[in-house]
Amino acid sequence: MHAHAHRLLALLLLVLVGLLGPTACADPPSATRAAASVRTEPLQVIFHPTTGPVEVAIVNTSEKPVAIGDFRIEGADWASFSLVDPMQAGVLRPGDRTTLRVAVDAASLRGPGEPVHGSVVESREELPEIGPNDYRPGSAYLSFRASGTTATVPLSLESPSWTSTYLWPALIKVLALVLAFIMPLASLLTWMERKQSAMMQDRVGPNMARISVGNFTLRAWGLLHIATDGLKMLFKEDFVPRRAHRALYTLAPLLAFVPAIVVFAIVPFGDALCYGHMFDSLSQADVDQCAAGRGGTPLQIAQIDVGLLYYFAIASLATYGTTLAGWSSYNKWAVLGSLRASAQMISYEVAIGMTIVGALLVYGTLEPHALVKAQEAAYWGVVLQPLAFVLFFTAAIAETKRAPFDLPEGESEIIGYFIEYSGMRFGLFYLGEFIEVVFVSAMVTTLFLGGWNLPLGILGAHGFSSALACQLFFAGAGVALTVTGAAIWRASKHAEGVASVLVVIGTMHLVVAVWSMFTGWGTALPHVAVVAVGLLTWGLKVLGLCWLQLLIRWTLPRFRYDQLMSLGWKGLLPLSIANIVLTAFVVYALTPSAPAPAATDKPVAEAGAKPAAPAAAAPPAAAEPAAPAAGRPAAAPTDNKPAAGH
Repeated sequence: MHAHAHRLLALLLLVLVGLLGPTACADPPSATRAAASVRTEPLQVIFHPTTGPVEVAIVNTSEKPVAIGDFRIEGADWASFSLVDPMQAGVLRPGDRTTLRVAVDAASLRGPGEPVHGSVVESREELPEIGPNDYRPGSAYLSFRASGTTATVPLSLESPSWTSTYLWPALIKVLALVLAFIMPLASLLTWMERKQSAMMQDRVGPNMARISVGNFTLRAWGLLHIATDGLKMLFKEDFVPRRAHRALYTLAPLLAFVPAIVVFAIVPFGDALCYGHMFDSLSQADVDQCAAGRGGTPLQIAQIDVGLLYYFAIASLATYGTTLAGWSSYNKWAVLGSLRASAQMISYEVAIGMTIVGALLVYGTLEPHALVKAQEAAYWGVVLQPLAFVLFFTAAIAETKRAPFDLPEGESEIIGYFIEYSGMRFGLFYLGEFIEVVFVSAMVTTLFLGGWNLPLGILGAHGFSSALACQLFFAGAGVALTVTGAAIWRASKHAEGVASVLVVIGTMHLVVAVWSMFTGWGTALPHVAVVAVGLLTWGLKVLGLCWLQLLIRWTLPRFRYDQLMSLGWKGLLPLSIANIVLTAFVVYALTPSAPAPAATDKPVAEAGAKPAAPAAAAPPAAAEPAAPAAGRPAAAPTDNKPAAGH
């Protein structure tokens, strides 16, 4: 095994040299971006028929003032797009930005019509028929002059179906989140709990499950116990009490398991994924456009304005699972256990709801994705709501019936509510508990730990905030991975392969940090790299909180039931109400008051006189269409299109 580890280490080092060799000779992405004098945010504007005006920012990325002007809309469907406000020429100082708004007249692209306005189509290719209520794709571009060169921003209108915009992305995200993260992590937690308890009690822990082929034996540190547990539950006798209510007896495990999965629909595990710009360095405006479903999808299964209320509505259904499990078993001891469980869950759900109100007052939203964005713009919830963080985490552990609040399942002292369950029915209760552990960690990450964001805002949609932040990130990760790999190598002779992989990955991080020191790379990362770092950050936060719950499980003794209920009603609930009052006072004191209306000396209009329209609402004066620029088709006059498109 030792020889194989050295071979694996050499192979990975060769792969490292092969990957970094061509890359080290290439120019850093920031150098290629620096050649442009201005940058537009977003790079491309995508409209849907219901999309309102979109802001386009022009940023001076050079070190000299840049003159901009000659704003116009050109392209095939230029007449369907327009500038909302007239834009005058001006000068942008280094680092300054100016914004303009672009709108689309979707009605002009509805129904059958020629694919290109104002030009003769010579192609004989048959075009698909467009229904009277459908929209055909429209394309144009916004052009302007910057330092003597022409810059363009592509504009397009698309009307994708509901299935392609929401249904298929949601199904893919469900499969990826459930099969690639939730279920593997919940299964891994069953092993982690045994292994951690063994380490804390100075025992060997799970190590008996193994695969032997000839002289080769694979133990994998007891990880095969996960597979053996699943096989045991699948093939173990499924005993049903003779006088049990079979329908409710079968439904109860599902009511305990399914809500734990369904509530993940509102958990954001990243910002957004832009389909066509995976290897481009994007701005926050590009990512926000993708998060709205235009050109991408948010990394969240369902964006619901009242997402936290959805959490309470679905999570409360698990109470029915515990109650029905005891009642349908026709066992009086199981009924008592189910009553204890339902009373505990309802009691601590009240405390959970009250602690979330503090975050609502601070950030002003119930939508989890918006909560993470608000923490990115201000401070993490653990900084602004430290008391709510402790209260929520404590109440959530009690609501999931984990130790030291595991009175409903304390087999060594009392009878639990699923005493009559066996086989895979018991497996659903067992696995559902660990899925709830993952969900609690994900909710704490979303509400109080900034979601997918790194601390201090060092990583944005474009990349790291500075080259120094990039160097610190990769150097810190490299040192941590290398030290961990070396410790594992010294601790166990059976883990040299894993230790080699960790050392090589840590070395790669250190090489990237050194490369950034000499090139300044890291301030402009490809979109796929930013998404990967965000997913990894979110996953590590969730994994760390799961480990913390396991640590609490094997550290604190079990409460008595009267202590359990007293803590919920006499401890957490009054403190959560006090947190709401204190937060409300602070928010009210720090919120700026609205300015008093300015006095006016204008005389009151006479009765019957028609008031003048405000200047901002006055339509722009009609102007003669400008002569088409070179390469721009002349607009053909029609009855359903405006005469001027810019």
